[in-house]
Amino acid sequence: MAGYKVVAPKPAAPNATFERIAGQRRFGALVTAWPRTEWRISGEQTSVRQDGLLIGNGPSYLNYTAACSAFFDGAAPDHQGHGNLWRVIRHDRRAWLHRIKITPVSVVVGVQGDDLRGVRLELSSPTSSVSRPVGSTGRVTIRLSGGLGQHALLVLRTADEWLDYRYFDSPIPGSVQDASVVFEQPGADLELLIAGGEGQYVEFKKTVTRQQEDKRSFLKTVAAFASWNSGTVLVGIDDDGQVVGVPLDDRDKLQLLIASIIRDSIEPEPTYAVRWVEHDGRHVLLLEVQGRPRWHVLEPKRPEFYVRRGASTMPAKREQIGEGFGQNITGNLRQVRV
Repeated sequence: MAGYKVVAPKPAAPNATFERIAGQRRFGALVTAWPRTEWRISGEQTSVRQDGLLIGNGPSYLNYTAACSAFFDGAAPDHQGHGNLWRVIRHDRRAWLHRIKITPVSVVVGVQGDDLRGVRLELSSPTSSVSRPVGSTGRVTIRLSGGLGQHALLVLRTADEWLDYRYFDSPIPGSVQDASVVFEQPGADLELLIAGGEGQYVEFKKTVTRQQEDKRSFLKTVAAFASWNSGTVLVGIDDDGQVVGVPLDDRDKLQLLIASIIRDSIEPEPTYAVRWVEHDGRHVLLLEVQGRPRWHVLEPKRPEFYVRRGASTMPAKREQIGEGFGQNITGNLRQVRV
């Protein structure tokens, strides 16, 4: 297989299963950004070969069941079981779906790979199909007339072979747990966050500036969210939950400011994502901070540790700091100024 010889121990009569797997797909603990091919061995007697997709002159389909049901009520999801003993994995870096941004009016795709010649991007649904050449830039935009529908299949392909794909059973943000997919769907999630008010995972900020008091209040919350909690800071919302927005001309400045003060003030730098959402003509910045099981320190030269309790951000207690480092506070933390 692909130049490798795999020998099974005797007297077993193993089943050799071949499967091509799209990027960002999980098998056990393994997730890769690019597609891969896996040969798996088990103790069964039969041999099976799986390609994963049906590719032909017409639209592509997830499997045979999806192709049939497309003529009735939409493509069916893919359910495959795994119970194999051995795996041989070969990564495929010819071309893969690197970044997918889904908006109400378009799908914008960034493609990466070692060979993009002749590669096309196809977006299929049970009732429609559109195809675009990828080209040397690796960036493709497909316009949507009514948003991304249910059971949509995005395929990176050549004339007769798929290279990578994503299947969207539902177009709702958050329904796809995939690091390569970003939903930019204004309105719905913002309204839910505002309606729920400030709390353990949500903070409202009317604005963020370089003024010391304003900046520190913002950074304390970011550090608290990053330290175990996770959470979203909404900039452009006042304390009463009213949308005041960020002026359009200030959007880029604000985003650069936030990136700069986080990078310069919190260590290690938190993992976060920035999204802009429009609400009744006003622009709101959503800073989505990913919490990790560790401390993120504000002002590393004079360390400060913060936690989130309900709708408040407050300094961590000495015992909490010690527990977070997995040691007694009277040990190595004796020099920390709290």
